[in-house]
This record gives sequence, C-alpha cells and structure tokens, in this order.
Amino acid sequence: MRNKNNILIFVMFVFFMTNLSFSSYKVDMNKIFPEIEGWIKKGKPQIYLPDNLFEYINGAAEIYLSYDFMKLISLSYESKEKQSIIVDIYQHINLNNTFGIYCQEKPLKGNFLNIGTQGYYEEGILNFFKGVYYVKLSSFDLQDKDRFILTSIAKRIEKELEGTSCFPEPIKCFPQKEMIINSERYIAKNFLGHSFLYSAFVADYKVNDKKFKVFIIESYNDKEAKDMIDNYIRFIKNKGIKPSKNNGIYCFKDPYYRSSGIMNLKRRENYIWGLFMDDLSVCEFYLKKIEENLVKCKLIR
Repeated sequence: MRNKNNILIFVMFVFFMTNLSFSSYKVDMNKIFPEIEGWIKKGKPQIYLPDNLFEYINGAAEIYLSYDFMKLISLSYESKEKQSIIVDIYQHINLNNTFGIYCQEKPLKGNFLNIGTQGYYEEGILNFFKGVYYVKLSSFDLQDKDRFILTSIAKRIEKELEGTSCFPEPIKCFPQKEMIINSERYIAKNFLGHSFLYSAFVADYKVNDKKFKVFIIESYNDKEAKDMIDNYIRFIKNKGIKPSKNNGIYCFKDPYYRSSGIMNLKRRENYIWGLFMDDLSVCEFYLKKIEENLVKCKLIR
C-alpha cells in the first residue's frame, strides 16, 4: 500500500511540474515567438510533454527525458520564398539538467556565442541555454543570411526568457589550469556506470600530454554524500580491491576503469570530488584547488 501511495505522490508531482507552464514564468507567447518581417508563423505553437516527446524527436527523446525534460514548445516560420525556420524551446526541471542536455549536443570546438548563458552556431543551427530553457533554432536554405537571421531571432527570444544567464555553481569550481576549453558537462545519472554515484559535473584536462577527467558530485546533504562514498568503497571491496585513505582522500583502482589510473576521491559536507590520476603531485593540486574553489563559492564551509 505504501508503495502505491509513493507512486501516486510521484505521479502527482510530475504532473504538477510538467504543467508548470511557460505562463508560470510570465512568458508572453507573442513575444517569445517574435514577428519576423517577410516571414509568417505556420499555425500555432505545438506543445510536447514527457509522454509524447517521442512523437517529435523519436530517436532522441530518451536522452532528453533522462535530463528531466518537462515541456517543449515548437513553432515554424516560412518565407515567401518557401525558406523555413523552426524554433524549439525545451524546458527542463532545473539549471543543471538544462546545462546537461545542452552539453550533450554542443561541439567541443565550435563557434560559441554570448547568447543566454552560452550558445553556438553552425550552418543551419543556433542553440543556446538560459536558466531552465534550452532553445534550438534550425533553418533551411537561408544561404548567406543564415547566421544573421538566426542570431537576431535568438537574441529576441533570449530577452523574453526568465532566469539568469549563469552556469551551475559547481562548474565555477573546476580549476582553469590545463582545462580543455568548453569540456565542462553534466552527467545526469549513473556516473562512471555506478548507479550509487547519481549525477556529476565533469571537465577534461591535459597535463604533460596525458588526458584525464576531473569531477564534482553535488549531493542533497551530508548523509547522501557519505552514503555514496560508503557504497563505492563497499563495491570496491567486494571486487577484492583494498582502498587506502590518507588525509581524507580515498585511493583505489576502479575495476571498470583500470586503464585510467588510480581513483582519488575526497568528500566534504555534501560534495564529493576526484579524478583518475597516478601522478601524486597532479592529483594533490586538483583536489586541493577544487576544495578551495568550493569554499570560495560558498558551497561548503
């Protein structure tokens, strides 16, 4: 009976959050989809929810849902020359997930723009995110006017979207030294293939020609973070691996990533951070720098 009640509560919560529509953010549809001289709007905006998103993006719906997709509103424009523009505005449950889905599609090396928090342009495509919104514009046959038109529309839409143009706070805690530019991203669940690690922010680095990943896990509270560490250590021990702990840093070989080097892991309050690295001096630098940045950003005391 308790399980049924829990399921009912969860369904009601999802229903409520899904129906927290764009009007809840005081967005005027007439402004968010601007009038464009020489273009007409083809019909009314189409709305998609989690239960029918596959009808619009069948092959990609699953990844969007994994980042707590809530709503998509889409509108097409057409010119007299039969050129077309499609504007898709995705709403996710929070900034972390919006940033995460944006990172799934952004190029590592791209033509990045200061629209919203960040955007990028490719021929026929302009995507950006701001707050809980991920906006995607696509065009067909605009030729040499492509970038100008898409950028103009994107800037007008961005002004109508509620929310601040900022990255998730943990992103600011990654050390800049030797970071591969624009490699930051957010993994929504099952980080490193472990269900007990949940989600994580990740950035790529290259030191002395060696590439490695640094991560930060943000938990709801101290207990959840401690449970993650305990479950990870239990998993390691069950695989016959004996971890060590010195100055609050756990070190061990993850059987899933033996070729990546030694896992170095640290926790403080509700944050966990770490990296795979055999070089002790490199490891100590990044672990210490992240901790300093977490304090500086007032994420830990």
